[in-house]
Amino acid sequence: MSYLTQAQLYGDGTFQQRSASAATEQAAQPHSAPIDVALARDVQRGNGDQLLAFARLNAAGPGIADKVAQPDGTIDQSQVTDADLLSLTQANWPVVAGLYYAADGSPL
Repeated sequence: MSYLTQAQLYGDGTFQQRSASAATEQAAQPHSAPIDVALARDVQRGNGDQLLAFARLNAAGPGIADKVAQPDGTIDQSQVTDADLLSLTQANWPVVAGLYYAADGSPL
């Protein structure tokens, strides 16, 4: 895994948009915990901080940088499948929620 590759992936606009789409899809799912509801609302509002947090954490996912690395030093973000993004987003949901909200859903 290369931190450069991870940074290139995080900086890729298409990857950011795909990560935001996965987060938005997950935000539309039923949530009952106040912290999850707060995150879902902000994701649905298109809050950039939370959406970029998903992209940053998704780019750092296990094996993701290796998956996108190309021999010439570039990346191919399309190597991250939609299934990868769904799994990463679901795993990162509580991490992002904890970065921005208290357990009662109030902003930090």
